[in-house]
Amino acid sequence: MSGKISGVSSTQAASAAASTAGQRAATTASAAPSARATDSVQITDTASHLVTAEQALSDIPVINQDRVTQTSDMLAAGTYKVSPERIANQLLQFEQLLPEEDFVE
Repeated sequence: MSGKISGVSSTQAASAAASTAGQRAATTASAAPSARATDSVQITDTASHLVTAEQALSDIPVINQDRVTQTSDMLAAGTYKVSPERIANQLLQFEQLLPEEDFVE
């Protein structure tokens, strides 16, 4: 098969590829002793879940002082209302963040 791409024929490309392959083989042979000593790391599912939880927590503000003050004032005045639907929705959202695995206690 004969073809030209940007002024280079397939024959020139083949000889350039052979030259490059030879250089790679020489480089690999000289680097072989250090290539034998490799380390590997395996991340457990638990560690992956911890990273996900940490990222989710980092997106949440630490304390909303205005909301704390407002809630304290409402509790003191006796006007704070508990919303069972809101609590249930928050629990469901939290549960979705948990892994699907069964936990053994």
